[in-house]
Amino acid sequence: MRLPRIVVAGAGMAGLVTAVAAQESGAEVVLLEKGPAPGGSLALSGGTLWCARTVDDLRRLVPRGDVELGRVLVEDFPAGVEWLVALGVSLAPLKTLPDRTVYLMEPGPGAFITHMAERFQSGGGTLLCNSAATELLWSDEGEVSGVCVRINGEARQSIACDRVILTTGGFQANPEMLSRYFGRWSDRLILRSNPRSTGDGWQMAQALNAAPSRAMGSFYGHLLPAPPAQVPTHDFIAYTQYHSEQGVLVNLRGERFTDESLGDETNTQAVARQPEALAVLLYDDTVYRTYAVRLAGGGARASDTFYESQALGAPAAVACSLEELAAAMQAHDLHGSSLLATLREYNQAVQDQRTAGLVIPRRANPNPVSKPPFYALGVTPGITFTLGGLRINTDGQVLDRGGYPIPGLYAAGADAGGIHNERYAGGLCLGLVFGRRAAKHAASH
Repeated sequence: MRLPRIVVAGAGMAGLVTAVAAQESGAEVVLLEKGPAPGGSLALSGGTLWCARTVDDLRRLVPRGDVELGRVLVEDFPAGVEWLVALGVSLAPLKTLPDRTVYLMEPGPGAFITHMAERFQSGGGTLLCNSAATELLWSDEGEVSGVCVRINGEARQSIACDRVILTTGGFQANPEMLSRYFGRWSDRLILRSNPRSTGDGWQMAQALNAAPSRAMGSFYGHLLPAPPAQVPTHDFIAYTQYHSEQGVLVNLRGERFTDESLGDETNTQAVARQPEALAVLLYDDTVYRTYAVRLAGGGARASDTFYESQALGAPAAVACSLEELAAAMQAHDLHGSSLLATLREYNQAVQDQRTAGLVIPRRANPNPVSKPPFYALGVTPGITFTLGGLRINTDGQVLDRGGYPIPGLYAAGADAGGIHNERYAGGLCLGLVFGRRAAKHAASH
C-alpha cells in the first residue's frame, strides 16, 4: 500500500513536532520552511515548554478558551513530553507555580531545533528551506491535493500530496491583519517573534472557506520599553516588563485603564488599544527591588529592567516624590496633573483596602506607590503570537464555516486558534500537543 504523503508548511515548534510525528506514523513527509533555516519563533524564545497542570487550572488561567480543545491540551501534554524525551530531547523540569508544569529545553531551543531537524531528515524526511507555501491545491474529488511553493522568493512549483498540515506560526508579522483585528494602533506593536509569521496558513485556508476561531482579537505578548528605545531581538526577555502586574499603568492622559493584576500578557493587550499604543508603568522602591530587578534563571540572564530600559532610550524618570515624578513625565507627553491625581486616588484606595471598588478595579497585588524613590517607565506592547486563527477539531482538522472538516487540511500551533483567549497558558505546548494529534490523524486516515 502506498504511504500517505504529507506536506507540513512551517518548521517552527509545531512544524518540527508534526513532521517527526507524521513520519513515525508511517507517512512520507515534506517539511517546508519559509526562512533559510528551521526554528521559527521557537528560535527566538527562551525554550520554556509549559502547560496548565489540570483542566481546572487551565479554566482558571484561561476562562474564555475553547473548553474541548483545552481539555485535550492538558490531557495530552504529559505524553507529549514523554515522547520528546524518548526522542532524545533534553528537558529539565523547573520549579514553578502549583497550577502549571514547566520544562526548559537544554541547553537551549537551538539544540532542540537541530535535534528534531536531524531526526526528521535521518528518517528520510525532506526539509526544504527558503520555500514558502503560497496556495493550496484542490482535487476534483473535493480534497486538498497539494500545495504551491515559492522557492527563494522567485521560482514556483507544485507539490502533490494527500494531506497538508499548516504550521506557519500565526499572523503577528502581518500589519494589515493586525490592524484588522487589534485596532488602529496595532501597527506599532513590537514583534518579539519570527518576522516571517505573516498569516500564510490563514490566507491559504480562507480560499477553501475555512472558519475562523474565537479569540481573533487576542494575542500573547509582553510589555517592552517604549520608543525611541529599540530592544535587541536576541535579548527580549531581559527587557520584558513581566512585573507590570505589580505596578500601576496609566495612558497618556494619566488615567488607569485596566486591572493590572490580571497579568502582563493581559496588560499588553490593553495597552495596544490605548492612544499611540503607549502607557507608563509606575511603581515604588519596594516593587522595583522585589520584581523589576531579576536574577538569572529559566533561560534568561539577570537584568535590571528599569535602568537597562532607560539606557536604551525609553521615556523614564526616577523621583523622590510623586509630584516630582509627575512633573518629570510631563516632558514625555504624559498629562502630569492627571497622573498625580490618579496615583493619589489609587494610594488612598490601597490604604482603605477598597481597590476592588475603584472605577478600574484592582483585584489583586494592591501594592501602594508610597516608598521613594518612585519609578516611571514608558512601555509599549510586544507581540509574540496571535491567539486567534483557524478553527480546528480535536484531531487538528481545519473546519469550514459550516463546522465540517475540510478534507485533507490540518493546522497546529499558532495557525490553530481559540485554544487560548485573552489569557495564556503556554505557547510551545500548542504545537507539541496538536502537532502530534494532527500528524497521527493525517497519517492514518
